[in-house]
Amino acid sequence: MTVSSGGLEARGLVREFTTKDGSVRRAVDDVTLVVRPGELVSVLGPNGAGKTTTVKMLTGLLLPTAGQVLIDGHDVVRDRRRAALACGFSLGGDTGLYPRLTAAQNLEFFGLMYGLRGSRLARRTRELLDEVDLGDRSGDLVGSFSRGMKQRLHLARALLHEPSVLILDEPSAGLDPQSAATMRALVARLTGEGRSILLTTHDMREAEELSRRIVLMKDGRVHVESTAGELRLNAANRLGHVVNAVFSAAEAPEGVQDCPGVLRVERDGSAVTLRVTDGAAAVQWLLAAFPGQTTSVAVTPPTLEEVFLDMVAAS
Repeated sequence: MTVSSGGLEARGLVREFTTKDGSVRRAVDDVTLVVRPGELVSVLGPNGAGKTTTVKMLTGLLLPTAGQVLIDGHDVVRDRRRAALACGFSLGGDTGLYPRLTAAQNLEFFGLMYGLRGSRLARRTRELLDEVDLGDRSGDLVGSFSRGMKQRLHLARALLHEPSVLILDEPSAGLDPQSAATMRALVARLTGEGRSILLTTHDMREAEELSRRIVLMKDGRVHVESTAGELRLNAANRLGHVVNAVFSAAEAPEGVQDCPGVLRVERDGSAVTLRVTDGAAAVQWLLAAFPGQTTSVAVTPPTLEEVFLDMVAAS
């Protein structure tokens, strides 16, 4: 199916809390997020960055102190019902599921809340349980489910009413590698159908694989927003490039540590990994310094995980 929507728009979001001593703490400070139809945007940040508070405001679970959220053009505060019908969200964990009901009964209950009835509800329940690999556990009590199974059921619940906007909070947390890969494939397909998807995750591979754009949050604000590739390339100016070289001899030659701009050297038999300030210059030097001895050489910018850790470490 193809979904058409106005996507998700959050402008100037602010959320303040009053602490026990009467002071005011600003947990989210002027956050703007836009997710267009057919786009997946990942939000990353350390604990305390304001991600969860932001997600709660996007879903209408928490009122913003200032700013506005539009879901498919509907204001989450002023037109909450229409915004809720256009948005599906999965916040994970035990919250939002009934442990004493079966998987099918959970979906049937929430489907009724979204206006689904009769054969349509029954069909949708079967389809979604099969889609998240829980079809054979539809009659089991949710209280007996593992964390990963609950994560999959959360996603099924979010998709019940076929919303145009999805907000997914760490959907692959607790999943084994195979189930996580299946989850990523499903999320990618949903994006391809034209949905607007906001994803929070601590899985850098997941963020890089799925996202059109990545938002890094820190101290309640958007620290930087860009594509994964641009973030990595920009970070190379601070962190250096990685050069992986393999030599024809059993051991890498002496002298590789003399490469211009070298920051770090790691040896493993015939393979050498160099962290350098200038990747292209390092490759040219290696080929000139060891002619005919280099069987392969590759340059890569820092990983997305290194970009994230660099942001966290920065003052």
